[in-house]
Amino acid sequence: MNSINKSNLVKGYIFTLFLFVVINTYGQADSLAIEKLRTESGVDPTRVNSRVGYTGLYFDKADNASSVSNKFSLVLGVNRWSFSIKPEILSIHSGLTGSGFETSFSDVKFSILNAFYVKGKNSLAASVEFNLPFGKQGFGSQLFSATPAITYSYTINQTLFFAVQPQYTFAVAKDNIYPDLSILTNRIFIAKFTKTGMFYVFEPRTIIDFQNEKFDLILSPIIGKSLGAGFNLIGLMEIPTQKSTINNRGLLYQIGFNKNF
Repeated sequence: MNSINKSNLVKGYIFTLFLFVVINTYGQADSLAIEKLRTESGVDPTRVNSRVGYTGLYFDKADNASSVSNKFSLVLGVNRWSFSIKPEILSIHSGLTGSGFETSFSDVKFSILNAFYVKGKNSLAASVEFNLPFGKQGFGSQLFSATPAITYSYTINQTLFFAVQPQYTFAVAKDNIYPDLSILTNRIFIAKFTKTGMFYVFEPRTIIDFQNEKFDLILSPIIGKSLGAGFNLIGLMEIPTQKSTINNRGLLYQIGFNKNF
């Protein structure tokens, strides 16, 4: 592993430790019912709720390049149906000295989810997310794509659940100059909730890009805290295991909040 990757990983470990210390400082706040916390956290796709949120993402790439994403979200839950829209404002730095950041609107994501089976310890939800190509070249994907998914969630006990979510991404419409899109992603995550309002998630995610014949494994630790009144603070880091992904996409540091209503 080269010095750039080592530097990125060191910063990642420091970021994770910082999140744990800062968020855990508020660990003695008013307790929430575990079920309410699980629903309001947004971690479990089979639990439907309405909320608004903001997330800031920082991608630390090789050769001094980086990008900063501001994502906003609105989720409306109706019975077991959920509808969400997520616009994004993106700032990109090429890494060239003196070039600065360029900022523009990126793509917008719209999704529909139905938690069609919730009984006892087992839950199932089906969803589809559409990527709407609003961003100009360099800031958006230039692809109208769809990602259908199905999520299975198993409640181990009141404070612990396991879930798996296979999802497949393909292009619905695109310019012929762009290659076909065929990506299979499998999310596996285990989440722990505490009576103090803290929740901890670990997510290994495999990504198979059939078009480019590439495979990646991304590891993601997540730490969250209920602040009361429907507010949640969430931080995470995504660590790719492939050198090319670390250099091009970069390590991801993310922190955000949501408000349930």
